[in-house]
Amino acid sequence: MKKLFLGLAVVSTIALTSCGGKTETKETTEAKEGATATEGATDYAVDTTTSIVNWKGGKTFDDIKKPEEGHYGDVKLKEGTIKVNNGVLESGKFVADFTSFESKDLDADKESKGKLEGHLKSADFLDVEKYPTATFEITGVKALEGGDYNTEISGNLDFRGTPKNITFKANVTVGADDVTIKSEEFGINRKDFGITFPGAGGSIIKDEVLLQVDLTAKPSTAEVAK
Repeated sequence: MKKLFLGLAVVSTIALTSCGGKTETKETTEAKEGATATEGATDYAVDTTTSIVNWKGGKTFDDIKKPEEGHYGDVKLKEGTIKVNNGVLESGKFVADFTSFESKDLDADKESKGKLEGHLKSADFLDVEKYPTATFEITGVKALEGGDYNTEISGNLDFRGTPKNITFKANVTVGADDVTIKSEEFGINRKDFGITFPGAGGSIIKDEVLLQVDLTAKPSTAEVAK
């Protein structure tokens, strides 16, 4: 049974790297064929005013006496659609807008915030000038019973021009007026997507980037007009 999700959500994906903890870093595989919806499925459009991909990243230091440092923030979604049939998500594709990339932990220090975001958007990390967006296309979904999440979602994350298939858990809810997708916090390895900057000034950038998707989609204009 095929279904949906995003990411970029994905996102985030994204920039610096993990802040530690027990979050699982997801294995990436080769991209797969996208899921297709059944005839008559209902179209939903992603609400770009509320849907985001949250990210966390971090670094260690050559001086082991220095504590690890990390940053966190979000990336907005530019557009996206999903298809639902009889209350079941069947397919979807989403676009993350990396020009909207922000480091929220530095909101109180505008100068440091600007410097960090400028570096993370540079060719060392996101390379936003060359790759302003990332996409996530659903390739498959299966229902989960028990545990904290009701759905396992697989999809192609095309980030920095490198498409990879990843799988993660999420809670998918189909309501009367909208569809929501709230994923677990999961990790990706930045090097899988061509981000190899090692760090500078005695710092060591971690390979793991943490992502969490919070998405809402509403019936498309065409569906509402029916």
